[in-house]
Amino acid sequence: MGNVRTEIAISARSADVWRVLFDTAVYPLWNPLVTAVRGLPEEGRTIRIRLKVKSLPPVWVPVVVETLRPAERLCWTFTLPFGLFRAEHCFSLHKEPDGGTRFVNDERFSGLLGEFAGIMMNRLFRGDYEGMDRALARRVGDAV
Repeated sequence: MGNVRTEIAISARSADVWRVLFDTAVYPLWNPLVTAVRGLPEEGRTIRIRLKVKSLPPVWVPVVVETLRPAERLCWTFTLPFGLFRAEHCFSLHKEPDGGTRFVNDERFSGLLGEFAGIMMNRLFRGDYEGMDRALARRVGDAV
């Protein structure tokens, strides 16, 4: 299994970070990684996300919302048939003692291509995940 995990400390309450993270309608205004979402995230529902990494053209991907716990966690999965590949992307909010929030951006890859995907995603696109983290922190600062 491979994965990409980034995190950032945000000096805002988890509820404030969640409000920005869950407002997918405005992702085009601030989110450089997941640049658009079609459909309302609800557990068990398939939505479409537009991913943008590096200088590659954006791509629309169908994902299933697996976990939705307000002000705490949002996870979705993308799966290829025959056990070739499964990606679970989770955004987690952790309350810090100082009242701030630690945002964790974690994507885990499994299946026959999982380990390879983890290596390649870290090598080629880790900066895109970190860019989303920084953009979220800026957006929360603007929104609070």
